[in-house]
Amino acid sequence: MFQFLKSYLFACCIVASGVAAETQSIEKQGSHPNFKGDNKIFSGEVKVSMLFDNKQWRNFGGALVEFSPHARSAWHTHPNGQTLIVTEGEIITQVQGEKASIAKKGDVISCPPDIKHWHGARNSKAAHIALTGYKEGKNVEWLELVSDEEYQKALKETE
Repeated sequence: MFQFLKSYLFACCIVASGVAAETQSIEKQGSHPNFKGDNKIFSGEVKVSMLFDNKQWRNFGGALVEFSPHARSAWHTHPNGQTLIVTEGEIITQVQGEKASIAKKGDVISCPPDIKHWHGARNSKAAHIALTGYKEGKNVEWLELVSDEEYQKALKETE
């Protein structure tokens, strides 16, 4: 009985203070925007479907990124890192100054903060879920596009 009264009084205090208590929620598929990847930061056809945003208690957002064959992101960095979960096809990725790598469906790509990199599809469609951290309200710093020459070299490195 005492535990019930304690919980009840706590709940009353929260309501009386005007602070809304958060609870678990479900964000329905399609409740966030999806858009075609901007050609200033992507080469080829890319679709980005936002899954969820960062919140006061969650310092990262999530998106499903779908690449047509040979589509890719520009070079970029993340101030608080990024985790990619490959959901379809093969994702080619490269860190500046390193050999390109391939991640296949079910693989996870972990990119620490401030590492210059890019990612995209090889010869077929590919997709990943991107979980991207925020730092001081920012989650990405977009840089130059990956040139066709850089992309072709990366493809050869992964054959």
